[in-house]
Amino acid sequence: MEFNIVPGQPGINDQDFADLFLICAPEYAPALFAGKHEVVTRNCFRHRKNLIGFEHTHFLKIQGRTAGMIVAYGWPAKKAQSMRSGLLTVRYMKWAFLKRVKDLQWSDQVLGKMDEETYYISNLALYPEYRNQGLGAELLVHGETMARQSGARKLDVDAELNNDGAVRFYRRFNMKDIESKHTEIDGEKFDFVRLSKLL
Repeated sequence: MEFNIVPGQPGINDQDFADLFLICAPEYAPALFAGKHEVVTRNCFRHRKNLIGFEHTHFLKIQGRTAGMIVAYGWPAKKAQSMRSGLLTVRYMKWAFLKRVKDLQWSDQVLGKMDEETYYISNLALYPEYRNQGLGAELLVHGETMARQSGARKLDVDAELNNDGAVRFYRRFNMKDIESKHTEIDGEKFDFVRLSKLL
């Protein structure tokens, strides 16, 4: 199957970004963004210099159609762009942000925690009709290539423990469990595992 992986383009990939973001975290994203996940992700994608923006996103295309995406970045972006990412989230969540301040801080500081040696995959997703065809592996290899080019020494990702398919997928590519993380939003529990691979 012929495919290509291309950088995200604002105004063109906005809805695919929002849809795939939700596929990646179907329960956590709506809870974290208080039901405003679509408006937040679609709009944040359009902005430069934020962690869920088009600059960190690559889409896998088959015959011009979007099949999946990867969102990934290194420590310099995390350090420089966390505050702007937060301000954009406030802008698009509006008053709902007040309900989720602590949860959003946890997501940034605990779930997405990085150090200077890390390249982090924040999202990797495929539309259902494109799964089980080796395309997820192609996106992961693309992420690893970007990580090596950046000079990072390890590649990290957080996966929800109840997403067995995602956890198995990362483990197949020699990513090792290194840490568990847990949080609760409005009584709903979310359990994550950090997986890592030395480069």
